[in-house]
Amino acid sequence: MPWVSVPVPEEHVQEVMEFVIRTIARASLQEWDSDSMETFFAKCDEPSRALISVVARAANAGKDLTDQMAADFIELTVREMYGLQREINEEARRDERPALIVASTLEEPLPNGRFREKRVLTMSAQVAKLVREAERTTEAARN
Repeated sequence: MPWVSVPVPEEHVQEVMEFVIRTIARASLQEWDSDSMETFFAKCDEPSRALISVVARAANAGKDLTDQMAADFIELTVREMYGLQREINEEARRDERPALIVASTLEEPLPNGRFREKRVLTMSAQVAKLVREAERTTEAARN
């Protein structure tokens, strides 16, 4: 296998190594498909399914879902909800899949012209559709 040598200033070697490792790890992830989502969703416990479903529904509707709203929907504290989100994403990584639920911060304009940060949970539209299909399949299997 050919190799490349790139000069990197000594103070940035650690950062470059971490970047390369993260890039390689991302490249090895497989995208979600119907079968993998159904399998993943079926093996999740009920609180995890609830969180995944709530985020998927908001993503499909094109609405922002704040962390507080998500926690309220699944009847957990925000702290417990973030722990659940972390567990879901770690399990997805173990299955060599991208994270399902992404937490991000948006700036929301206030009436006085200032902005405040709003923490939201998101999911890609494609993954949200796969989640909804998995919900239907899981529900049909129960009945």
